Amino acid sequence: MANQTSETFVTEIPLRINPSEERHLLVRLEAARQVYNAALGESLKRLRLMQQSKLYQQARQMSDAKARQVAYRAARKAVGFRAYDLHTYAKQFGHSWLGDHVDSHVVQSLASRAFSAVNQYAYGRRGRPRFKGKNQLKSVEGKSNVTGIRWRDGQIIWKHLTFEALIDPDDPVIQHGLDSPVKYVRLVRRQLNGKNRFYAQLVQAGRPYQKPANTVG
Repeated sequence: MANQTSETFVTEIPLRINPSEERHLLVRLEAARQVYNAALGESLKRLRLMQQSKLYQQARQMSDAKARQVAYRAARKAVGFRAYDLHTYAKQFGHSWLGDHVDSHVVQSLASRAFSAVNQYAYGRRGRPRFKGKNQLKSVEGKSNVTGIRWRDGQIIWKHLTFEALIDPDDPVIQHGLDSPVKYVRLVRRQLNGKNRFYAQLVQAGRPYQKPANTVG
């Protein structure tokens, strides 16, 4: 998942998608789902190997907090249970048929997402993450607005496809978003009345739109 250390807000804009574009998007979401599931499975496998390792078992017995933290890091490194390691693992998908549908930035973002879910599970902050079933992956995102999924002049560009945004010129929230820098873009699919609807979520630098204070009459 992309870094959000500075102030960030999200502007959501609906997209105009024709039937042909919808078919392409659904294929890409399916490819993304397979990448996510593969990265999730690999993360769970490496977590299990780490927890079974001598380094990890020794770290659990340490009373000194600093020494224990160093030992845990060594156990993670030994089995490759770090975000960087999962990014390296996921590079292979760019050289398969999946790479025809998802770019390297989306692949890396999906690997980060899968690792984060397993890492939180390892810390006991959430339950065991589940694999995504068909049509269960609802969104994909890039890592910047420079390559991959990006916003340009009221359109989303992703590989050879371009999707037109439905922009309301009278909506001050949208206009504020259009005037703000875009960090990266997320594509979201929702089902409304049995039909697919697609949206661009512009993850942006700055603060969200603030309504003017009410004036006294």
